[in-house]
Order: sequence, then structure tokens, then C-alpha cells
Amino acid sequence: MVRTRVVAIVSGGIDSTCSLVYWLSKGYDASVVFFDYGHKASRRELDTVKEIVNELNSIAVDRRWGRVVDLLVLDISFMKKIWKGTQLVDEAIDVESEYERTVVVPIRNIVMLTMAAAYAYTLLEQEVCDKAVVVLGSQYSDVEPRKDTGEPKYPDCSPECFLSIESALKICHFRDRRSIEVWTPSIALLKKSKLLKLCHNIVGDLVYRTWSCYKGLEKHCGTCESCINRRKAFKEAGIPDKTEYLEILNY
Repeated sequence: MVRTRVVAIVSGGIDSTCSLVYWLSKGYDASVVFFDYGHKASRRELDTVKEIVNELNSIAVDRRWGRVVDLLVLDISFMKKIWKGTQLVDEAIDVESEYERTVVVPIRNIVMLTMAAAYAYTLLEQEVCDKAVVVLGSQYSDVEPRKDTGEPKYPDCSPECFLSIESALKICHFRDRRSIEVWTPSIALLKKSKLLKLCHNIVGDLVYRTWSCYKGLEKHCGTCESCINRRKAFKEAGIPDKTEYLEILNY
């Protein structure tokens, strides 16, 4: 029997939480990795991740799922020095309600995937598992084309990006340890609303405890692009949105 370990990058948002739920519900144990890259919502996100991990491990006992075996919190806040001018990190840049190029943190997913893969390879080297699946929550709605260029709004969320990274990772370590896979909802062509509905069918109201807001306030602001995308996802999934927002914008 092949022992598979999931290494899941989780921010506490809908996409990463639902991706984790999907793999745990299939019976796979997971190592959860949280990245603090000096972003505005880092504290709020980490608190959410801890709460969700505890809740999922309780559910896992009752349903005989896989469980979260460890939570690795990585402080890479030094990246603020590199990611200047981005809405999520730079305090001098306002968080906008509509998509702007400045909301994209350059190749953030690649940075996180590479570090998570390094951990996955370490687990393989230590023979903790025979195969590792590195999971990131990027979903297919993020690949929606920009109106001006036709490029994906978030280039590092495309299936092509992740499949290329997987190929690179497999040639960057010893041949007898190349049993590593990258999985994202975007590779499976799952949009945010479909992923949310799938997750809600599995864990119900736990989806409301996820955190999407870029601002990291006590409640969702309701005005940032991520909050608006959250509202759209609930509406498209046909699920009542019980999230508390400080403000509601029409879109």
C-alpha cells in the first residue's frame, strides 16, 4: 500500500480550506503549511487556520477521515521588501474593490509551492510517506482573462503554471524520490463556486468560518475584491451567505 501524505498550503480562505477538506475526506493525512509573508491579513488568517484545523481533526475522528498531523507556520515576512507596491502587502497601497494589477503578488504561489515541495521532499527522504501531494487552493475562477490583455487575472493560478512547476520539481531532486504531485482546483477546472458547493456538501457550516478579506479586520470588510468574490461564490453556489460584512457593495 502506497503511503500518501498531503502537504497543503492553507490560508484559511474558502479555496485552500475546501481543498484541504477534499483530501482529508478521502482519507489522506495532511501536513498544513501557513505562510506569513508580511501581508495585511496574516494574523487573522493564522487564527482562522488554527480554528479550522482543530475543527477538522474533530470531524476526522467521527468520520474516519485523514487528519492534520502537523501545522507548520513559516515566517517569510522578509518578502515584504520584495513585494512592494502590492495591495496585500504594502501599507501605502489601498486595497481596491475592483480587480487591479496591484492585487497580484508576483509569483507568490510559486514561492510558496517551492517551499512546501521542499518540505514534502523532506518527508519523502525521511520515509514518512511513499508519495507526496502538494495542495494549493488556487481555483479556475482566478484564471478568468483580463479585459485588456486576455491574460489570466492571476497568472500563477493557471493549470499550465502548476503543471510546469510539477515537472520542474520532479527533475530537481533524486530520481528515487520523484513521487511528488501538485494538485490545485484550477488543474481540475474547478471554479470557486463549484469548490465551495462541494465543500459545503461535506462539512456544512464550517465554510462560514473561513476568512477571505484582504484587510484582516475583525469582520470581513465586504468591499475588497476578495470579499466580493466570496459573496459571488455563495450566490453562484446557491448557498446562503452567513458571513458578517462591515459593508455591502453592489456588484
